[in-house]
Amino acid sequence: MRNKYWKYICLLGLGAFCWACSDDNPADGPNGPGSEGNQGTEEEIVRSYKIGTLAGFEGNLRRNMDKSKTDVSTMHNRSLFCRYVASAYPEAQEDKPYPGPITEADWWDNFVEEIAYSGQDYVAMNCRGESNPDIDHGRPDKLIDMMAAIKRKGVEHEFKIAIFDDTPASWSAARNAHKGYGYDNKPFRNGSRVEGSHYPLLFLDPEKEDMKGANNDFRKEIYYYIWDANIKPSFENVPRDYWFEIDGRPVVLFWNPNGFLQDSYLSELMAKDPIKYKSTTGLDQTKSDAYHGKLSYILKCLSEDFNAMFGVRPFLIIQREWTDRDFSLVDCPYLDGIHNWFAVPTMDMKEDVYNENLKYNTYISSYNFKGFSVGSGCPGFVQGDLARPNWQFIDSDHGRYATKMFESFLAKKPDLVFLEGFTDLAENAAWWRSSDKIYYDFPNQRINQLRKYSNNPFPTNQKIEAETSDYCYEGSVSGNKIGTLLMESEMNNAPEQGIVKYCNDTKYSGGWHTNLTSAGLNTLRWKELPFRKGESVIRFRYSSNGAASVRCQIGDTMTQSVSLPATGGTWEEAQVAVYTRDARGYADFNLIVTEGAISLNYAEIIAEK
Repeated sequence: MRNKYWKYICLLGLGAFCWACSDDNPADGPNGPGSEGNQGTEEEIVRSYKIGTLAGFEGNLRRNMDKSKTDVSTMHNRSLFCRYVASAYPEAQEDKPYPGPITEADWWDNFVEEIAYSGQDYVAMNCRGESNPDIDHGRPDKLIDMMAAIKRKGVEHEFKIAIFDDTPASWSAARNAHKGYGYDNKPFRNGSRVEGSHYPLLFLDPEKEDMKGANNDFRKEIYYYIWDANIKPSFENVPRDYWFEIDGRPVVLFWNPNGFLQDSYLSELMAKDPIKYKSTTGLDQTKSDAYHGKLSYILKCLSEDFNAMFGVRPFLIIQREWTDRDFSLVDCPYLDGIHNWFAVPTMDMKEDVYNENLKYNTYISSYNFKGFSVGSGCPGFVQGDLARPNWQFIDSDHGRYATKMFESFLAKKPDLVFLEGFTDLAENAAWWRSSDKIYYDFPNQRINQLRKYSNNPFPTNQKIEAETSDYCYEGSVSGNKIGTLLMESEMNNAPEQGIVKYCNDTKYSGGWHTNLTSAGLNTLRWKELPFRKGESVIRFRYSSNGAASVRCQIGDTMTQSVSLPATGGTWEEAQVAVYTRDARGYADFNLIVTEGAISLNYAEIIAEK
């Protein structure tokens, strides 16, 4: 296994487009990394696509923030946010995720700040329905909390919101739980499938059933869980001007239905009682096109009910395997797009098979349907490493895998890029800031990549929260440089250093601050920040009980020392530097407290328009 691992890592490294970010990288040229078209240096970059990620927000993810493993996988990509809590309240335990004044609102505040920071056009919220009041697994009513956080953190209209319908959960598991069978796609009890927990679509013709009027079996047994308990409340809880739209139509994406439509238990039922369990299409669940016309009819109902409710037809995008179950979807007038989700190779494959799977199946540059194309993929993937030999693995290869994927999108020019999975901790496919030191090189690595390949890679205003720095260390000024004896591989981040504290600043709901003192940990570093051509003003939001002096180093440029007056414990803003460059590009940003001590809430980088 070790020898095979090394070989395919080498293949990835050779095949990937590797761009090593120096301390002061020049601007992207017309053909350089992250470029598109023949745009001049200072023209805004406009991609062919809108880019976004899938994001889960289930209760376990929000509340049990720092779980290191499940019964099937080690979770490496744990959020940096959970380390803020551990820094401010070291007594926190896994069964006590919100110590002191920390609340769930803090999780949402951090979530929306990271989405906005990443430059995405949209985030697709993974909704699984609210038919069961005691199940918190992607409830649409939690989107109200998200909207409140967007306003608190001052990121209004910096991104839009799409809805992702996780069909096996919302169509099947939610239904089973509602009927008392347990929240499971295929619930078992004492080793046997629970009687009645099968999904009934095979044995029911929805269009004919719908002709019976209200409260027919199609509406009660199937459609209620799709529309009434999930998609409808999802859009009701998101203000219309926040909807992510294509051609003026709000976007709904769907997951693969095979997990519950392709079910051997249905064959058992059909053999057990062929009169009661008779397929209305004449095909059993093992056949292609077994649900002919039925999935198309569901999309028709969704389109018409959405239009009746909201006055616009939704833009519906399904996962490609839908077309295996219902061939009529190819000509369905209510279907607008198809995403061909990536497949993950397993480590029990032969090396040549593994590499072929890795090459062709791990990201889809552009899948075209009716002239609308969708690209999909992930930054890396690790699942099952605790449980079985066929664990799934896509090596992130220190960011090179994602870079190669993004460059393929630039080349193939899809209309939409839809990625797994901003908060996908369980599969180690997350994009968020992470404390992971195995698959991440530094906390902001993946969030930086999202922004670099977004439609706003060089923002005019960047607010960088102090707690989000990639490194925190004891530095000193030597000539025109902030020096340290440590290599980056030896450094840690601010929360791991224990200097991040809960913030009482009322601006942007406070959040967290970092305590820096010239006599100890005094320096923060962010890797690979984007800077525009011309002047950028650097401002601090800080608090101090005494006077302090600070300096910044951006790339190889050292700014002048600036004295900050004492604030008496209140939060004030001050300009600390002006940085000028001849062309846009990327540089590491360092700040140091050379005298005194400050509590830093955030820094702002405000560029010329």
